[in-house]
Amino acid sequence: MPNKAKQTRMEKQPGARPGQKIRAAGPRRQALAAKTLSAIQQSDFPPAARSAVGQLMAELDRLKEELNAARGRVIELENRADEDVLLPVLNRRGFDRELARTLAYIDRHGTDVSLIYIDLDDFKAINDIHGHGAGDAALFHVTDILIANVRRSDIVARLGGDEFAVLLHRAGKDAAAKKADQLARALASSGLVHDGKEIPMSLTAGVTLLRADDTIAAALERADKLMYEAKGRATHRA
Repeated sequence: MPNKAKQTRMEKQPGARPGQKIRAAGPRRQALAAKTLSAIQQSDFPPAARSAVGQLMAELDRLKEELNAARGRVIELENRADEDVLLPVLNRRGFDRELARTLAYIDRHGTDVSLIYIDLDDFKAINDIHGHGAGDAALFHVTDILIANVRRSDIVARLGGDEFAVLLHRAGKDAAAKKADQLARALASSGLVHDGKEIPMSLTAGVTLLRADDTIAAALERADKLMYEAKGRATHRA
């Protein structure tokens, strides 16, 4: 699951506006503070004053360390906010963010990206018959199948309940349809064993090629509709 924290740095801009304050870089500020403290310690200031300044500088260093630690925790929490609470994949929030980025990329470069919308068949029956522990095991099982059968560059997410989505980069609709069939066969043939009982599992997928003018809602709605149409055809054949 791609979850990258990007760091940016501000570059000094030439021609500062009148009254604009330009902050020195961190290492320069630290060097200036150390030079100032050294000058004070070597000056004729009373010892009490020099001691007070030293204490203030030490407190400033401590506060900087706490600020850096807090920033690290914020980044960690932001990353976790995009992850599913149960499974090692993105949640709906994280998927929407990745889908928005992908749509922007398609608009600029015209590359093919396909969306597979997945719904587990008879998932409620697994919970009702075998218990919620089996339901959780089933969700982990299908997640393992999805991750094992797509590329590292592809995106896997749980949209909610028993619904999943996969973004296939550099894949047209035909290639995505083949991948959806492969995922369905892999799940059906894998077999889930929970508490000594084998639980059959299957999925139904809707596949669509993303368009440059798509919105997040439009792309998901179209894929969801195709998935339900496929589920209806399967029910009719049965």
